[in-house]
Amino acid sequence: MSNRKNWKPLQQADISGRNYRHPEWRNAIERMMKEDNCTYEEVVARMEAYDAKCSYWRNDLYQVQVRECFSEKFNQPMVHLNIRRIDGAAVFDWRHRQWIKNQLVGEECEGFELYPAESRLNDTSNKYHLWVFKDPEYRIPVGMFWRDVVDHEVTAPAGLRQRRP
Repeated sequence: MSNRKNWKPLQQADISGRNYRHPEWRNAIERMMKEDNCTYEEVVARMEAYDAKCSYWRNDLYQVQVRECFSEKFNQPMVHLNIRRIDGAAVFDWRHRQWIKNQLVGEECEGFELYPAESRLNDTSNKYHLWVFKDPEYRIPVGMFWRDVVDHEVTAPAGLRQRRP
């Protein structure tokens, strides 16, 4: 599953045909109407305006929504990658997220996945969110500060073995 030779690069996707008035969107829209105390038309207009600020990318496994933003806290331009599997499964290979980040933002750009306080939890579907700094020189001041990659099979006890590249 994580073999790079089988990885298909993401291609820009056209979502201009997305129709929020289609019945498949009704539950999500009704939930937002209740949470935000607004009308159906207001929710649809917000969703369409949000989509206009994003680009969408797909391959055989994933769809990624890309939205540029600016973090006031970090004083840095960032890219929010909203990643989901095409089949809706919750299974995910970490290397795939790395490859997606590399292709859409840059190999030397650093990003993070946030595990929030319960009071900020968003868990409505099997999506994964990465926030990536656009500046390839910006470094997050935590984590590993050197490269250490095992890209071949190594004989080692269970739990210390690297999966096949």
